[in-house]
Amino acid sequence: MKARSCSLTTVGGVQSSPGGMGSTDSSVYTNGLGLGDDTAHRKVLVVVTHPDSRSGFDQGCIFIFKLKQQRSPVDPLVLTVEHVFPILGQFSISMAQPRQTTLDLAPQSSGSALNQPRKEFTLTVTPGHDPAVKPLSLTTYDTEKLRLVLAECKRLKEASVTAVQQGYDAPTTYPWIAPYVLARRRPHLMSSVPPDLRMINKPLYTQLSPASAGSPGDEVSDIDTIREDWINTRAQQEATSAGETATLRLRLGTFNVNGKMPSQDLSAWVRGRPGLSGMIPPLKNISPLSLGEVVRNPLEKEAAANHQDNASLHSGLSGTTAIGASTSSLAPLSSASATTFPPSTGFSDVPLDVTEDPTDPDMLVLAFQELDLSTEALLYSTKTFREDAWCTAAFAALGEKAVLYEKEYFSCILGVRTLFMLIVPQLQLASKQLVGMLLIILVKKRLRASFTAVKSASAGAGIMGVMGNKGATALRLAFTPMISSHVPHPRPTILTFVNSHLAAFDEMYEKRNTDFHDLSRRLIFDSGIPVSGSLEASSYPLPTVPLSVYETDALFWMVHLNYRIELSDADVRTLLSSELGDDELPVLLEYDQLRLAIRTKKAFEGFAEHPITHAPSYRFGSGGVTDHKGYDLKRRPAWTDRILRMCSAAVAVEQLGYSTHAEITMSDHRPVSADFVVNVPLADTAVHESSVHQLWRSVAHFEDSDDTPQIQLSSTTVDFGMVSYRRRTSRTIDICNVGKIPCAFRFVAARLEVETHPSWVHIEPMTGLVLPGEQTSIRLTSYADKAAATRMNLEAVRLEDTLILHTALGKDHFILITGEYERTCYAATLLFLSQLPGPIRALKSPDELLPVNSALTAPREIMRLVNWLMSNAISTDGLFMTPGEDELVYNILECLDTGADFAFELAQDDPRVARAFAESLVQLLASLSEPVVPVTLHSKCIQMTSRDEAFELLGAFPSVSVNVWISVTAFLHFIGQQSSSPLRREQLGAYFHIKHCHGITTNRREPHAVAKFSSILLRDDPSVAAPVSAVGKRNFLRYFLA
Repeated sequence: MKARSCSLTTVGGVQSSPGGMGSTDSSVYTNGLGLGDDTAHRKVLVVVTHPDSRSGFDQGCIFIFKLKQQRSPVDPLVLTVEHVFPILGQFSISMAQPRQTTLDLAPQSSGSALNQPRKEFTLTVTPGHDPAVKPLSLTTYDTEKLRLVLAECKRLKEASVTAVQQGYDAPTTYPWIAPYVLARRRPHLMSSVPPDLRMINKPLYTQLSPASAGSPGDEVSDIDTIREDWINTRAQQEATSAGETATLRLRLGTFNVNGKMPSQDLSAWVRGRPGLSGMIPPLKNISPLSLGEVVRNPLEKEAAANHQDNASLHSGLSGTTAIGASTSSLAPLSSASATTFPPSTGFSDVPLDVTEDPTDPDMLVLAFQELDLSTEALLYSTKTFREDAWCTAAFAALGEKAVLYEKEYFSCILGVRTLFMLIVPQLQLASKQLVGMLLIILVKKRLRASFTAVKSASAGAGIMGVMGNKGATALRLAFTPMISSHVPHPRPTILTFVNSHLAAFDEMYEKRNTDFHDLSRRLIFDSGIPVSGSLEASSYPLPTVPLSVYETDALFWMVHLNYRIELSDADVRTLLSSELGDDELPVLLEYDQLRLAIRTKKAFEGFAEHPITHAPSYRFGSGGVTDHKGYDLKRRPAWTDRILRMCSAAVAVEQLGYSTHAEITMSDHRPVSADFVVNVPLADTAVHESSVHQLWRSVAHFEDSDDTPQIQLSSTTVDFGMVSYRRRTSRTIDICNVGKIPCAFRFVAARLEVETHPSWVHIEPMTGLVLPGEQTSIRLTSYADKAAATRMNLEAVRLEDTLILHTALGKDHFILITGEYERTCYAATLLFLSQLPGPIRALKSPDELLPVNSALTAPREIMRLVNWLMSNAISTDGLFMTPGEDELVYNILECLDTGADFAFELAQDDPRVARAFAESLVQLLASLSEPVVPVTLHSKCIQMTSRDEAFELLGAFPSVSVNVWISVTAFLHFIGQQSSSPLRREQLGAYFHIKHCHGITTNRREPHAVAKFSSILLRDDPSVAAPVSAVGKRNFLRYFLA
């Protein structure tokens, strides 16, 4: 017999702590049945019993364990659960004897047993819990333990039947089995909680364990990760294949009100269109006791009677507050609470005289900060009149459209119809002190039933890390599309909104980054789902599973971030005052602290923001000393108010607009708004779950199979031909699964310390899964970007490398990739270009470069471009302002690299040719791996106060940099001084005040070219934290253009 005590001991270990969830009351039947004769393919059948305290009968289940494949002889023996069959319903177990022998189940002595020939029996297990699970056939020689197993199964089956006959419900499974199989049997997509956005938005290959050739890493964990992604992708493809989507229009707004009460019309911010211009009458002094008179709205009288009838019902509900149509106070709520909206109370949804515009938002989400700056509010406050006043002002801004919306207070379960739906999280809990922040959601009446499961959370990050002068509040809700005949149970989409206020002041950049990570960790919603394995206590509620703000389908972060601009106050105001107008905004945004934090992955990693085309929203003066733009002279202007988003692939989010509203001037901030369209696939919940189950079954547990994954590649060699700078060439390899089980694959490196593939090759996908009989395609693309070209210019032109495609639990496959690199003058250094003995394509080896003392005075490529422009383009309109055509620019690049004469199908005097040459010069200078002016001299450049000083500083430049600088600036000076073309001067130049460092204000003509070329010739080092003044660089360049 093959069953041994060590096998049973291993099974017992699994039983005592299933899945790490803790021990159970189940007991492993003392005899395990060994199945199979080959140790490598051997399985163990175990009968597990569990006493049911409710009925008093034993419940039973058959576990079939499989010996996990050993990677090396020293690996321990591990048994894994392969099948679980509850003994209930139509369950049956039978045996058959394939051979013509007689089974003697009578007790035998050990001696006679040894003398008997081995008898083989086939055991067939028919499940009774799921008709979709097919019967399983196994073979064993262990006759004695087979007899014991059959007897125990018979006893347990009779016990289950007796329990049903005595009136107990017939179960479909046993709950105590779940800890053993739940983690393996239930795909994540079946969970009602979406996965963490931070994880699913990362490339899949970055989530796998470190691996290399001969060192596959944690393959079981990698298979789980790849399988989950495969199911997710397939399920989304099936959901979107029908082509039907539900659309939700959102308008989001953030406004730091600086402790002010509403005194202006908010229509431009709330509705996106101006309402009644000018100021609104100031609100009289109010208190929580007088709110009924202040915030009473026109439809409250209509609803008063209905409210009176329902008042007693409101007051009788446990945990709720009676709220009428004229009441604006909030019931105390915990920092994590939930509610479900009630059905309509019978009023007409939309009055006949108000039409619904398709562009009207279905949902408005408004975030306020600094509602109350008083000391009382900071220390302790339960007053809500400021919040209610701003809610009333937001409602009033809807104008005639207000009747399209519904109002319900967050703590209200049953209520009457009024004007709009208002969801307010508990922001004024004394324990949290988040009195300064308010988050409002307004939805259309016709969609009221589509929003459920509203939850709130809050966390302080202010004084001592807890007080409410800084922190965040969040709302989470489920949006379920309207029911239709073919989608009776639409899948909900989880939307989450965060309103936060981070640390102030310019020098608190790192504190803001820390606050973000702290709030990300502490903003937790209460799911209401008990933690598995938790025991109920009489005096304490069961612990519940916490929900992160990132466990959502779409996350919108509306923030007063307080991130500033890393430039001096003078530079910021100069650029904002430039006659170039909005063209200067990208320059300022290059120094924006939030973008720096995202770029360096210090905060808000993975968030997206719409391009900013509006002026900074902070800080405006109100009666104090301001500049001519209205910005307070005591604070540097900045984009402190932002709206960011992070979404999963399950939803399609399109942003339509992003703007500030300068007409609302009551605060030192200007409110910011953003419009979104959210499209979600219209999929039925039951159909989706069935689809996920089918996908899961097709790939479940293949890592436990006895078979080895086998794939076949359509080719093991890939030749890209010529590999060129910024030119893509793609090749495809097909992977066909010719084995019996699913195959998970990934590309790995030869060694852990090297990259998986060369920098000039991109692979998509890097990892994946293929079912038996199916195939998938891998796209390999050659592309030499700036970083790759800089290195490849100094290496051999013959490219050759080997990619390693690893199949999980299988073998490695090797793919040879080859190509021929075309050297380019782009992405080089000035010194390297000046050392070229001829065109760069003629360079066969870096050994052919000229010695430094024999190098050219300036790169021939730059001089060819400047000379052509000087001879042919001085009168061309739009030079350096209108980009050149890509194909023409590419042809010019080829001529520079090969040394060929410039030749075009277009006439030489065609403006498109001149613009292409100008674009080529800009791109060539911008592509240099080192700027024309060394970074170490930038700080000296901005200190120059006269033309003589500036020219004297050229002596510190490398000689090749001096010649390039003089050539380019001389050309710019020449075209800027051409008096024969007034239109040309107008396009190249604009007049505005420039304040020099010595304090003298003059009126100078600034070419547009100054802004472009100063950022190229004196390009910043991205690794330097404190950038050099952008205005100072421009001033230095102007000395050479005067």
